[in-house]
Amino acid sequence: MIDVELYGGRRGFLEHVRVRVLYALGTYGNRRDIEWAAVRRLAFVCKGNICRSPYACARTRSFGVPAVSFGLSAVDGTPADPIASRNALLRGIDLSGHLSVKIESGCLVDGDLIVVFEPGQLADLQRRFGEQIPMSLLGVWSCPSRPHVHDPYGGSDRYFQECFSVIDENIAKLVEHMVAHGAPAASDLAATPSSESAGHRKPCDRTLI
Repeated sequence: MIDVELYGGRRGFLEHVRVRVLYALGTYGNRRDIEWAAVRRLAFVCKGNICRSPYACARTRSFGVPAVSFGLSAVDGTPADPIASRNALLRGIDLSGHLSVKIESGCLVDGDLIVVFEPGQLADLQRRFGEQIPMSLLGVWSCPSRPHVHDPYGGSDRYFQECFSVIDENIAKLVEHMVAHGAPAASDLAATPSSESAGHRKPCDRTLI
């Protein structure tokens, strides 16, 4: 019997199955076609910027690779979800200083790769930006792939841990590609805007939105 809790519940499991079928038929396959030499930073985007994307951002930065995070429906200045923070801390990631940033308030710059968690988020960003900015789905980098990573907000600690495990596995692959193609070193992070600081919301040069 399938343990649907590991997919975020029944709704999350059904969406996982639907998207996996589409992915097997070739949909979203081009989201692995990234010009890595041009990527200098990962920009994670989820719905509210209080669970998945801040965790992914902080995990990426723990590897010494620049990252930021935004939310499609975020309210600027909202702390990370308490349950997300508690589960992140169990995995060595501190989200206590995180404040959410809606994508309209943030800045995307040349060299960013947008990474989303659901195909619907990808479609939303494509409507906004077209192909102006390279985009990928987080879950297409793991094996087996998981193109839909369901929102853990309001879910159990067990699903938060599963969700964060999926994020960790995929980020490890993304970081491998970044480092192999000359990602900025950890020493460069001080000059990189971060979603974990208020400075993330300041205007920046070469902004694309």
